[in-house]
Amino acid sequence: GKWSVAGLDPAVLQKPWSQAEQELSDSRQFVVRNAMTRLSRIPSSRWGVDVGDLHALLNRLDELGMPKGANAHEVVDQVICKETFETAYPWALQRTGQGKKSTHFVSHTWEESVVEFCGALEALDLDTPVFWICFLALPQTWPRDALGRLLATPFQSPFFVALKDCQEVVVVRNSRANVYDRLWCTFELLAAVSQQMDVVVAGEMPVGFSTGRGTGSTAACTDPLDRELITGAILGATQEDSALEALVNRAMYRVAYAPPGARVHISRARGPFWRGPG
Repeated sequence: GKWSVAGLDPAVLQKPWSQAEQELSDSRQFVVRNAMTRLSRIPSSRWGVDVGDLHALLNRLDELGMPKGANAHEVVDQVICKETFETAYPWALQRTGQGKKSTHFVSHTWEESVVEFCGALEALDLDTPVFWICFLALPQTWPRDALGRLLATPFQSPFFVALKDCQEVVVVRNSRANVYDRLWCTFELLAAVSQQMDVVVAGEMPVGFSTGRGTGSTAACTDPLDRELITGAILGATQEDSALEALVNRAMYRVAYAPPGARVHISRARGPFWRGPG
């Protein structure tokens, strides 16, 4: 696909800016456009961070006095955006320059404590992993319309291109929310299943979780435009491949109930099954 060569489709740079984008000051437009140009030269698979980078993030949260229970929304709003505003660059690339090639794509809810999230990743038995984590990999200070350009076609987005270039997908469960209550996580699982990739399970599911109504393709999405785009992508993929929906549903069940550290293996011959701990 056209995202496989560069991190950002150059055609994105040529599209007319929306009214909201045009209302930015000239200096801010220049900063955002410069960040777009820089991102167009770095494959999205290189927007990763390693365990050392996660330690640096946690140390920074401690320095700033962030509560231990702060979730990704709060960390992005109070730390990531403030520290990347000047460059309009993703935190991962602002820290690493030319980036690091991701080995593991991370799917998670944003509702979990970032401390819990980083601990769950570090607890996995992985060999020098580099993680692709959306709240660190994407430019969080771009205007919503500009950020929407990155996500407008889910199967050509940085999410999907980075995922298919990784060795495995990691699903980080947490004690606060069912990961498959979030529609983006359902899309990411569908993408993993479509690529027949192993899914590494981290963390614990919340008490009393359900894999029924309100999860999977009927899960919540805070942005109406994202909901429309993702549900359309899921519907199109499952209509094209009649076996895909059943495989995703079974994989979702396996990921929910597998012990931490297990790998859910995707096989069309056998369906999803886990191996490893437990």
